[in-house]
Amino acid sequence: MDPVEKDLRERLAKVGRQIWAEKLTHGASGNISARIPGTNKCIIKPSGYSFGDLEPHHFIVVDIETRKVLEGKEKPSIETPFHTRLYKQWPEAGGVVHVHPQYCTILSILEEEIIPMGIEIFEAPALAKGIPVSKFAPPGTDELADNLVESMKDHVAALMPHHGLTTIGKTIEEAAVNAKMAEFLAKLHYEVMLVGKPRPLRADLKKTLIDRAKQRGLLV
Repeated sequence: MDPVEKDLRERLAKVGRQIWAEKLTHGASGNISARIPGTNKCIIKPSGYSFGDLEPHHFIVVDIETRKVLEGKEKPSIETPFHTRLYKQWPEAGGVVHVHPQYCTILSILEEEIIPMGIEIFEAPALAKGIPVSKFAPPGTDELADNLVESMKDHVAALMPHHGLTTIGKTIEEAAVNAKMAEFLAKLHYEVMLVGKPRPLRADLKKTLIDRAKQRGLLV
């Protein structure tokens, strides 16, 4: 196996287990993938596997243009369409995380856009651009892929109504950090709504965060 692909498989399995440990998803729900650098292929979690059980050999390789399985005998994730579409829309993207964390899912049901707030957002400064809500479509459909990709034209994270969260990054690790921070922000947003109205970051701080994301070489 190519050393680059081997390394990516190991990193995907590690990130998947970390996501499981942080309770960002449950059961076999959710999926993660990573683009193989310099190719038009990505490695993606197959259908039916829990994040907590992932091993490097479980992942399959898919052609980003055709969605055809190139390596592996497992059934590809039903959400492969939006993974491949996000890679086509964001040439610099190297990783995609889709999970069903509690507070992101609550806000997605309310169709409540997450307002970036709180100093902790410095951990994932690209999220200062906001976390919109895409239009609803059934899981696994091209319509869902269309809606999600549209909502993420200028954002590295988006909520999916009644469904959960999707994030991207230059690496799978960056995408995972964005997912973890998005859930933190969703919980903060939810709790602020219990006592008042969420207030967004000041425009100058938002600009500082976005500039910082660019300086750090993050996807933004």
